[in-house]
Formats: sequence, C-alpha cells, structure tokens
Amino acid sequence: MQTTCVNRHLAAALALAGAVAAGHPGPSLAADGGALKRYVSDSPPFVLHKPSTWVVHPATSADGLRVAVSSPDGLSVAEVDYANNRHEHPDSLKLMAARVRNMKAHFPDLAVSEVSVCKDNELSCAVATLSYTANRVPTRGRYYFHADRELTVVRSFRAPAARLSQERALLLDVLTNINLRGSRPPPVKYVDRRAADGSLSLSLPDNWGFLAQKGTVLAGAPQGGSGFVFTVFSVMPQAYGVVPPVGVIVSPYRPPQEFIHNIFDKFRNQQTRVLASQPDPGAAAACPQQIGRQCEAADVQLSWVSPEDVTCVGSFKVLNAIPNLTGQWFSIIAGVWGPADNLAQQMPVLEHVAGSFSINDRYARQYIQQGMAHLQELQRKTRSAMQSLYSAIEQNQHDYEARVARKESSDAKWDDYRRGNSYWISDLEGGKVYATDPWGTQDTRTGDRVEGPPYNYIHFEGQNPRHPSENMREISSYELKQLNQ
Repeated sequence: MQTTCVNRHLAAALALAGAVAAGHPGPSLAADGGALKRYVSDSPPFVLHKPSTWVVHPATSADGLRVAVSSPDGLSVAEVDYANNRHEHPDSLKLMAARVRNMKAHFPDLAVSEVSVCKDNELSCAVATLSYTANRVPTRGRYYFHADRELTVVRSFRAPAARLSQERALLLDVLTNINLRGSRPPPVKYVDRRAADGSLSLSLPDNWGFLAQKGTVLAGAPQGGSGFVFTVFSVMPQAYGVVPPVGVIVSPYRPPQEFIHNIFDKFRNQQTRVLASQPDPGAAAACPQQIGRQCEAADVQLSWVSPEDVTCVGSFKVLNAIPNLTGQWFSIIAGVWGPADNLAQQMPVLEHVAGSFSINDRYARQYIQQGMAHLQELQRKTRSAMQSLYSAIEQNQHDYEARVARKESSDAKWDDYRRGNSYWISDLEGGKVYATDPWGTQDTRTGDRVEGPPYNYIHFEGQNPRHPSENMREISSYELKQLNQ
C-alpha cells in the first residue's frame, strides 16, 4: 500500500470534507426527486436524513456504534462505524490496514487506490478508494479513517461501480447527516396486572406480555428484550421413557450457576454466559422453613441472545432444592433482565416493575429486590464505559463538523478566486451584498450593475458604488451561504 503524507490543510479534507469539496455540489435530492427525510433513533440515539425508501441499520455494543443506511436493493450504502480505541490504540494508518485485511478476506479481488494519510499531533486521518466484487457486482467505495486516543471512526460510502458517479452526491449527503444526538424516550404507560387466582400482581408497561398463576409469573416486553420472572421448574433426573410435561426439565442435579443454562435453553435462548455468580448462604439457610427442603442458593448475573436475536443481560436469584430419594427436585428462579445495548434507558422501567411486585411471601419479594440491586450494579459498571464512548463520539462529531466547515470555507475562497468572483457586505446599507465578477459589480438586491474598472473583480477594492465613503467587508461564497441560512 503506497501512502502520501499531506499537510494539515489537506488533512482536514481527508476527514470527509475533502470529498465534499471534490465533487459534492451541495444538498441533494433523494433518488425519487423528493427531499431527504429526517430519521430519528432513540436507541441508539442518532439523527440522520435519507431518502424515504432507504433502510437504516444500527448496531451497538459496549465498545462501539455502527449506523449504516442502504438503498432499497442494499447495494448502495453510507456508513459510520465508531469504536473504542482506549485498549489497542491503532493510528489511522493501522486502522485502514486492518479494515483492508478484513475486507480482503471476504473479497479476494479487493484493490486499493487513491490513498492519502495525514498524521500530526492534532489530527490523524486517512482516506482510500476500495474496489471489489460483491455478489458478482463490481463495487467501488470511498473510506475515511480517523483514530485518536479515545475513538476510531470509519466513514464510508459505496455503490455498484456503474452507478457510483450518479449516486455520489446523494451518498455524501446521507453520510454527512448522520449525527449522534441525545434523545428522550417516550413516556411509558403502566397498567396493573393481577394473576387470575389473585396470588400476585405487577404494574407493567401496557405493551408487555403477562402470564401468571399459582404464585409464579413471567412478564416481558415485545421481542423479549426486557422482562421479569418469578417461577418454579420441576426437574426429573431422567425421562423414564416418557415425554416430560410442560414446565418439567430433565437433568441430574446441578448447582444454580450451572443449572441456569438448562432453564434458558428451554426457552430457545443462545450463547448463554454466566457473568458472575455469588452463593447466598442466608437464602439457603431459610429454605427448610420456606420451601420445606434443603437447597443451594446463588445470585447469578447472565448474558444471552434471545430467539428474537436480542442480546440481553439479567440478574437472577436461583434456588435449587436438594433431590429427594427418587432423585426429583425443583428450581426457583426470580429476577429481571434488559437489553445489553441500552440497559441504562430501560433501567427505570425495570425498577418500576420490580418495585411493584406484590406476593404473599416476603422472602419472594426479597429475591426480586436483590436481583434488581445486582442488575443495577451491572448497569453501573457498563454505563460509565458507554457514556465515555458516547461522549467521545459526540466530541468527534463536533470536531468533524468544524473540519468540514473550515475546509468548505477554504475551498469556497479558492473557488471564488478561480471563477473571478468576490462578495462584499455593506454595513451602511444594512448588510446588503455586492458581488463582483470579471466585468463589474452587481447589487444583489436590485440587480443593478456597475461595469468596468475599478468595479471588476481584478480592480475592485471594496468601495461602495452607491456610497463611495464606505469600504465594504469582503466575504467568501461559503460565508454568504451561512448568512442566508
């Protein structure tokens, strides 16, 4: 890979502004000729503008945020990919090389061209054009890399090579309008739910499901991303040649931190992983009196992927009764869970639900309270990292927008010079603008012109044609556009 060192002025261009100046004529229309539509996401929080038929694909984790916007056929894509850079610390060149290696593994014909790299104490960025074949379609894209001590950012747009030139302006418009912004979730409407036999009650969001009977309950949000459980599973040591009834698990005795995998597998969850497990001697000591059996008890923090492909984290109290003489036993599980990618946003809802749990058993209520406390601790551990990451992303967004503004202003001045134009503000006439060209000067309000020296672009020095005593202020076309917004 061949690189070229560039100065700071061009470095600003590499952080996407260069693409704007190098062929992006300004705000575009959508492919159907209409204006771009505003799209707001609450989770993760971002705002963008896109054609109404284009599709948004967000993805989040504790270490990153990716937002991709694709055309209806999925072949044209504008994308921003943020990632935590506090651990590995690659610079922009290493970041670019890693992305190229990763793509090369998927697209063997990948070719890299038009590479430039900048690196100094304040700014580290790189840009490259990547060409490859995806699903038999020749594809071409422009990638912009930024790395600092906090964050790596890869901004890119790509499209089938045959239509990239006609879609370039639209893709750039979409890309430059992807902005991370804070947003408030809509208010939650709660409803009181009670088991048919009156054994328990809960206050739940009105769109949550609710199943309850005989002192057990399972309640959850649509798609399974958040929920509440207090239930019992009967366990048989072997199947004895018969299909076990609903709610019965076949398993030899296993301690709580191991048996919880059997419980979650029963509900078709995947990638179940115990994050932490702590024995609870107090709850175990109370078992003979409360459930009539010796038991093992533990607080278990867990992560898993739901059947709806939602990554969840939760905290549960698990009590496993010691098997009787026939080998049969049972397990009680109580706790709450939420989505891993925005647990902080869901925490108020989970706190409300857990606090509303009412059952004629104070020990059962304590299990829920303890589970909620553990989940809050888990959320606190991840919230700091997430907030720090989002702060870094927002700062990067502000820096990026400032670089775009500086580059657009600089390029506007060069473009004014190349075309033989200048713009002048008359404070005496309340901010009226006069525009010069190679032949003379024009009043932009009235259209009146004064031609010939000293009013053409080469000779004009700012003397107001109507009020010769005033020397007007010169501005660029970029500054003029900002004034008119």
